[in-house]
Amino acid sequence: MNGGLEMDASKLVCGCKKVTYGDLQNAIAKGAKSFEEVQSATKVSTGCRKCTDHVKSLVSELLPK
Repeated sequence: MNGGLEMDASKLVCGCKKVTYGDLQNAIAKGAKSFEEVQSATKVSTGCRKCTDHVKSLVSELLPK
């Protein structure tokens, strides 16, 4: 499901909003179906936005194909 991506759930993926990899996983488990929906649920990448490309890639890997 995650394309071999192994990351600790507690790893920060957005320092500005203190969003972890686990927060991304939880948002998707609760029904988020796109980066925008994950962003709305977690506020990831709504601060300085430097993490946007990385987080989009992570969300893409986490979303069901």
